[in-house]
Amino acid sequence: MSIDKLRSLNRAEDSVIMMHYKSLQQYCRFLTKSSWDGDDLVQEVTVKAIRHYEPSQISSALLKKIAYHQWVDTIRKQSREITGIPENLASFTHGSVRDTVEMVLSKLTPKQAVIFILKEAFRFQSREIAELLDSTEMAVKAALYRARKRLEREGSLREVDQELNEEEEKLLSDLLCESLQTEDPTVLLENIQKIPSLAPCSPEMSLHSRSPLSTFKMAA
Repeated sequence: MSIDKLRSLNRAEDSVIMMHYKSLQQYCRFLTKSSWDGDDLVQEVTVKAIRHYEPSQISSALLKKIAYHQWVDTIRKQSREITGIPENLASFTHGSVRDTVEMVLSKLTPKQAVIFILKEAFRFQSREIAELLDSTEMAVKAALYRARKRLEREGSLREVDQELNEEEEKLLSDLLCESLQTEDPTVLLENIQKIPSLAPCSPEMSLHSRSPLSTFKMAA
């Protein structure tokens, strides 16, 4: 590509970006609830748009779509920095798994811990978790909200509305560790019925009657 053509292309890209800049900035600030974070997001979106799209392809809708997905990725990364659960579960060492599980169990109720790990580590949908635990999607979302809030706080005091005995807590800890280390949520799901307070209320609502194990592995 000639220098003149490259300059012409750059001018076209700049012109298109500037055309949508104000709208994009407002949207990014709305998404992030912060002018600082919003303006940083604008810059990230602009770079991505210029790198991956021709000027004729860039539109306000496209820029906002890029911004949305970029912000979702940012939130997920921040969440994993808080919880200590990495994107790649295989990067866990035995010690880091145990430390992470102990931290989670020290701050959350057992049910919150199970819901949180299924959601954050294995990417289950709230609806799927509700079905597995014989609960409701609204209750799962509420538990996730409380779990995230508690994990952000200093200290390790947890709620006492759902305590396990020593044997049950050790079993839950071991199941969570093994699931994370093997990257297989079925380890937890197949054995959760051994913990009465976490098992589905009805026998017919067992794991095997809900969906094939392959479905759960795909969800992970």
